Amino acid sequence: MPIKASLIAAALAITLPASSPAYALDSHAETSPTDEQMITKWGTKWQQLFEAGDNEKMRDMYEPDAVLMAHGSLPQIGVDAILSFLGRNKAVGNKVTIDFANEDITIDGQRAYLTAKYWMTITPANGQVLDFKGRSFLVYKKSKNGLWRLWRDMDNQAPDVMAEDRPAR
Repeated sequence: MPIKASLIAAALAITLPASSPAYALDSHAETSPTDEQMITKWGTKWQQLFEAGDNEKMRDMYEPDAVLMAHGSLPQIGVDAILSFLGRNKAVGNKVTIDFANEDITIDGQRAYLTAKYWMTITPANGQVLDFKGRSFLVYKKSKNGLWRLWRDMDNQAPDVMAEDRPAR
């Protein structure tokens, strides 16, 4: 009997940590599919508003101290500067389309990190069409009401992002 009791005690010792309060807290630190879905929906909404030139409707999608670091441009610091920068094509009559292909979303508590490929086409009212492609690195913060808002946005023109890989519309 003592050996059997020792085996039962050992089995309990191995399984107890999995049901302990500390383990329960750790399990909540894992990425929630809901958070990933919210960030993906955020990107779809942003894309629609950006292409429509409805930049003012994007205001609440950004943290007040957000920074945009677009390839080849000076950093745009704060929501007003970012919205002004994003609205420059619409202001001169250009049509802009943009597509994204998310590569990785990592959620770490109140921050989320997204890496995505992007393709952007700028069609001037009278001029040559411009195509850009590259990669974005986005950092989101989760607000107190549970919504994700963009805090940092950095883009580059990456040679491994191919035009033929652009998602079909």
